[in-house]
This record gives sequence, C-alpha cells and structure tokens, in this order.
Amino acid sequence: MRLPCPTRALTPGCGYLRGPMQPGEPILLICHSFPPVPGIGGRRWAKFAKELARRGHPVHVVRGELLPGRPHSLWSADADHACIIHHVLPARYPAVLTQVQVRTLADKLRYHGWMKVLPWLCRGNWFDPSIFWRGQLHRTASRLIGKHGIRRVIATGAPFRLMAYAAELKRLFPQVHLVLDLRDEWTWKNHYGLATIGEPRRARERALEAVSIQHADKVTTPHERIVEHLRHTYPADPAKYVLLPHAVDPEDFDASIRPVQDGRFRMVYAGSMYGAAEAEHYFRQLLAAFEALRNQQPQALAQCVLDLYVTGHDTRWYEEQAEQRGLGETIRFHAPLAPKEVFAKVRAANLVILYIPQVNKDIIGTKFQEIFYAGTPILHVGEAGLVSRTITEQRMGTSIHVEELVAELPRIITGQRKVETDRTADHSAYLLPKVTDRMLREVLA
Repeated sequence: MRLPCPTRALTPGCGYLRGPMQPGEPILLICHSFPPVPGIGGRRWAKFAKELARRGHPVHVVRGELLPGRPHSLWSADADHACIIHHVLPARYPAVLTQVQVRTLADKLRYHGWMKVLPWLCRGNWFDPSIFWRGQLHRTASRLIGKHGIRRVIATGAPFRLMAYAAELKRLFPQVHLVLDLRDEWTWKNHYGLATIGEPRRARERALEAVSIQHADKVTTPHERIVEHLRHTYPADPAKYVLLPHAVDPEDFDASIRPVQDGRFRMVYAGSMYGAAEAEHYFRQLLAAFEALRNQQPQALAQCVLDLYVTGHDTRWYEEQAEQRGLGETIRFHAPLAPKEVFAKVRAANLVILYIPQVNKDIIGTKFQEIFYAGTPILHVGEAGLVSRTITEQRMGTSIHVEELVAELPRIITGQRKVETDRTADHSAYLLPKVTDRMLREVLA
C-alpha cells in the first residue's frame, strides 16, 4: 500500500523566487522513458525520484505513455510512490519505429512509409521520439509550474529534443532552476540515428544543443568524458557541469548471498548486447571458446554454465547459434529479471562477464556501479579504455580483448587463470542516498 506524501506546501510567493531548496519542495522531472515505460533510460531517474520522494519532495514526472503490448519496465516498483506523481503524455511518435523487431508486412509498410515522411516533418534528427512533444510538454509543464510553485526542473535525455523544450521553459519561467541530465553524448557521437541524417540536420541538432546548454543552470552526466567535452565546447561557465554518477540502490542487493559451492563454475551476463555487428562477432568468439574447452577438457565444460539475462534485444539468433554448436545446455538465455533477482544471480556467480563495444570503452554505464558493488569477479571483454582501467586498477577483475576469449576463457573456467576481486573495497560513495545528497548539495541547491 502506498503511503501518503508528507509534503509542506509552498506559499504562492516562494514558488516564484530564487533561493535554497526547501524541505518538501516539489520538483518537475521530464523523462520520456520513465517507468513503467520500458528501457534502461528511465532507470537512472526512477532511482533518484524514489530517493527524493522518500525525503518528502513531491516529484512531478512528465513521461511518455506505455504503448499497448510493450513490457513494463524492470524498475516500475521504484516509480510507484505517493510522492511520485505521473503526468502521462501521448507518445505521438510512430510506434512501429520503436519496435525491437518489425515482422509483419503491414508493419514493414508502415515503417518504410514513416521513414520517408518524417524527414519532411522534422528539421533535425527525425529518429528522436520526442520530436512531436513540444506543444503538449509546454502546456503540461507550464500548468504544473504555476499550480505547484515549482522552482526546480530536471530534463533528462536521450531523447535529446527534451533538452531544447526545457530550455524554452526556462525562457517562459526565468525563476526556474533548470537542470539538464545527459545520460549519453548528444551531437558529438553517432548514437540515436545521428550517423545517417546528414550534415545540415546535424548542424540543426548542434544548434539545439548549444541553446539548451546556454539556458541550463546545471548540466549533469554520469560520464567524465561528457563533462570534459562540454567544458571544452561550451567553456563560458565550466562550473555548471557536474559529474553525477549512476547510483546503487542498496535495496537491490542481498549481501548474504555467496557463490554456491557445488563444483560448478557459474558465469552471468546481464544487460544489453550493444552494437549488432560487434556483438555477433563477440558471441561467435564466445562460442569458439566453449568449443575449445569441450575439445580440451570436456569434463570442465560439463561443470560450467553461462546464464544470460539480455534486456532490450531479440536473442533468437544467439540462441540458435548456441544450439547449432551443441552448447544450448551450457549457454542459457533467460527473460530479463527485476534488479533484485538479477543481482542475486550475480552475487551467486563465480564470474560476471561484461562485453563492451568499442564505442563505449570509455563510458561507465548504468550497470557498472551495481556490478562493482556486487563484488563478483568481473571479466571485461573489449578494447582498452576507461572501463578496463577502472576494473583492473580497482581490483574488480581482469580485462581481455575479444580475440583472446578462445584462449583465455577456458583457462579461467578451469582455474589456470585466476580472476580475483577485492571484496573489501569500499564502493559506498555510489550508494543512492549518498549520490542524492550530492545532487541536493551540488545540483539542486
């Protein structure tokens, strides 16, 4: 049962004045994929909203609608709190363009039709699912700011067009303290369709980015490289850029869980399989590694298992490849699990495998802090970069290149190569309450 939100109502006047954040002061959060909408994009702010709500701050969330037939977010429970008030806006973006797989003839025709029409309707990146949100977002946000005296507005992206809409709100309500949260790179990388839209449209996106950064009071991001880029590209006010890491929710972990001592070597992979071509190459090498183990020490293969909990992707091709190699009982695919369940699996495993494509080698993504906190030895597979350095320097595990899998994974499984972790390492700085303290002190103050 949800408890009532114990808030202190602001007087009408204080909602329109600058000043320190008050106990019980409301916050407006603009987050397109906030739970129950599925996707990793909503996880970060579902956690922060939950902690802010616990402290008595009403969090008014403007989010997209959950489309029929789509699964609920794995973090839906975090967004279910009396102090988190959902304001749902119609998606407006063609649903067929957001499907993981387009299978039916009707959907294929719709897909190709919209791909021809959208470039005529949008001057910038037509792959941004918030391109038709502007009017309804401004109306809803303006009403909430006026009704509740809101002085703190947070807009998080991707999708990135939300940043520009929030900057326009700042012009309408100059008293607002505007925070933009960049979970990923915007115009200086090729994510989210930017690689295919052409230079004139990329220039339009750069203009939107520039005006958004200009009007923001603070810009937060979980990635050091994004802070560095912003300070170099928009140097007028370097203090506005704040590194706000992903937070570990202690409620998601049971520290009492230990690896099962029954002679089996258990490995876990949890999360997305980024970068289709790279991911397929990685998986082929992974299969070759298990085949090598079968040829060298078949008894060791019989005593190991790799469980994959892949989110956001169709895994049928991967499953078929494993079955064709006779490895279906060793490499097992499962439906995505809620955080508490998946991290119980991680805690009970002997090894957690992290595959990272080249484009993300310097990005400490959402799942990293959680896996670091779990304390299970990590095998990072990918190019050298910030991720590999963090894992090795902080003694969380080891790092190898994809091409080394065939030789090294059998050695790890059989114990010839040890992957050790410092289980006494202190990762408490990334706990949700502490990161929220930083947010209140350095970002929302």
